[in-house]
Amino acid sequence: MKATRQSKKSKSSKKEGGKPKGYSLKKFDETRIGFLMKHEAPIEYKLLMDVCEFLKYNKPPPELIEHIGYASQDTFFRKTKYWRCLKDYRKYGLRPPYAVVTNKNKELYYIHIRMNKYIY
Repeated sequence: MKATRQSKKSKSSKKEGGKPKGYSLKKFDETRIGFLMKHEAPIEYKLLMDVCEFLKYNKPPPELIEHIGYASQDTFFRKTKYWRCLKDYRKYGLRPPYAVVTNKNKELYYIHIRMNKYIY
């Protein structure tokens, strides 16, 4: 007779439901798409926020962002950076893995971009 080894059953921990740990609800400005639209396409961002306020949305749906991008002549909406951010927004919504925050250097950089885009 051959001796067999039996493994002990480990206690399985209960998986708790709810949101993932560490992912808190952010403002739309703190998502990648919201941050970039606010700084690189401020006219379209203002239009999006006005429409969301009128329709009483707490967050803009990705389809609305995409439609505004198609209707705009701004080159920002043709960049791959925009499409990557929109894809992330579709996946995570207002619960991105990290929030995008601004500092003085970023603000100066985006002011420079807006001046070149709208003044020159």
